[in-house]
This record gives sequence, structure tokens and C-alpha cells, in this order.
Amino acid sequence: MENFNNAAAYGFDLQIEFIKERMKEKKITQKELAKKIGVNQSTLVRNFKKETEMYHTTFLKICGALEINPFLIPKELNKDEIWKRIFFN
Repeated sequence: MENFNNAAAYGFDLQIEFIKERMKEKKITQKELAKKIGVNQSTLVRNFKKETEMYHTTFLKICGALEINPFLIPKELNKDEIWKRIFFN
């Protein structure tokens, strides 16, 4: 079985970076986002710092709150080279 831990960690970092940028665009604080999606602010902070794993449902709620589409794009349809290198060695 292949080890995708590095790819997963890097992908998560990119997602969090994008989420934080989107929060700035929408002028939403972590406290406001946490309240909007129904989680404790401390939980959200720990998720963002990778101190605790973020539940998939939390991620999807964040996407909804920030109006982000959480697409899963098949390898053969993804034309972005960075993702091919990271996840599809």
C-alpha cells in the first residue's frame, strides 16, 4: 500500500490556507465562522493548527458557510500539474 501521508498533509495545508484567505475576503473571523457552523471556536482553532483532525462534516460546513465548492475531481480530468505531482505520483 502506498503512503499518501505527505500528500494528505500538504493538501490539508493548502485547504486551510485557502479557507483563511476566503475568510478574509468575506470578512469573517474564526469566532464568527465557528458560530455559523456550530462548533466551538477553540475546536476550529485546533483544527486549523492541526492539533486535532477536522471532521469531514466540519469541512463541508465551512465550505457552505464560505460559499466554496468542495469538488472531488478525478485524476484524468484534473489539468492542474501541482495536484498531479502531489497526489498522483
